[in-house]
Amino acid sequence: MSRTFIKFALTGLSGVFVNLGSFQLLLNLGVHKLLASPIAIELSIISNFLLNNYWTFRDRALAGRKRDRGLKFNLVSLVTLVLSYGTFVLLSFLFPAVQSVILQGCAIAPATLFNYFINSLWTFREMTDERPEEQEDGTQ
Repeated sequence: MSRTFIKFALTGLSGVFVNLGSFQLLLNLGVHKLLASPIAIELSIISNFLLNNYWTFRDRALAGRKRDRGLKFNLVSLVTLVLSYGTFVLLSFLFPAVQSVILQGCAIAPATLFNYFINSLWTFREMTDERPEEQEDGTQ
């Protein structure tokens, strides 16, 4: 197991806490679970991007600008959101007696490996023989 994957997994674990904590907070505030779920997912996406960008992949000479990586991360995460949310909705219908926060936690699992591999290979890829204007700082 690579050090980067471990850091990615720890970042993801912190995202689980952000996701579940914000989900429970929204439920406590009276937000319906089918609206609270995608909001909680997006909050964890933002948290995970920041940690991945500044900690997980900081040892890489990253290609592209930070805003482009943020957009890519969010695009990959939208697929993750659809997968996680779809799983949550399916589990909610299949297991209506199970607490929603447990179902939300279970819904996180299916997208983890997909998320790592796509983000590692695309979003946080190392700079190769790119044009100088594609570098993070814009220097030539």
